[in-house]
Amino acid sequence: MSGEAAAGDQAAEYVPEKVKKAEKKLEENPYDLDAWSILIREAQNQPIDKARKTYERLVAQFPSSGRFWKLYIEAETCVPS
Repeated sequence: MSGEAAAGDQAAEYVPEKVKKAEKKLEENPYDLDAWSILIREAQNQPIDKARKTYERLVAQFPSSGRFWKLYIEAETCVPS
């Protein structure tokens, strides 16, 4: 039974390889815009509850970027009701 639970947890927390590579690039250079672009695209395809952490990291890294704040605000306000 525990093997099935572990497999279910892995499926629920699947992280695409491109996202893993982008995260590794950001560890080396937190200002790598190519890596951030990958994470932004991934976040835009997720519900805001899952994507919020990425947007928070993004605006913390680039606090004066109106473009990134706009992406975050749009994601927050476009929540289907």
